[in-house]
Amino acid sequence: MDGESGLGLPGLAGRLHGALGACLVRPALKSLRKIQAQIKRKRGAASTALIEDSRDAKRLRSGMMREERLLKSGSARQKALQPKVMRFQHFQQLANSGEEAEQHSVADAVKHVERFLAGIDEEIQELAATRRPGRPRSTQEERLRHLLERERAEFEAGYEIPDVLEPEGVKLLRSWAGRAADLPQLKTRRITRDGRLLT
Repeated sequence: MDGESGLGLPGLAGRLHGALGACLVRPALKSLRKIQAQIKRKRGAASTALIEDSRDAKRLRSGMMREERLLKSGSARQKALQPKVMRFQHFQQLANSGEEAEQHSVADAVKHVERFLAGIDEEIQELAATRRPGRPRSTQEERLRHLLERERAEFEAGYEIPDVLEPEGVKLLRSWAGRAADLPQLKTRRITRDGRLLT
């Protein structure tokens, strides 16, 4: 699902939505299919109707509710990880561009973070410029403003970035597929706006 073309969401907000759709997985589908197959085998192909409160109907309902619950929790987890995914993708683009070095200094990492935050700010300014005078902010603009506030607060306290200070970290970042599920495999560091390295 492409956030920019499918929903008409511009820029960063579209990438947020598009990346979220790409990251969603259906973990419970296998168990629901398993329940359906077991019921079908037990009842035979001839009968497809279930008695309303039979054990099989309850198992099927329970499996469907479990699938729905897991999808919702997976969706919320992916939504919470999206800003981090976008941040790491920004660093990955820098690592994949030909002129970038095999490792960076802390000052370089701080500049990259500032460039990332400036990109979000530019997008907010573009949305504000397209808004007619007197109109309230759009949902996308509000979302980006809140995101920028959180990112700046984190930058003051200790901003988590992929480890671009070591060659091994840069190598892992270059091979990352851009999925939220693979984030734990990347090495990370925390830096502050004033250039202190916390981890």
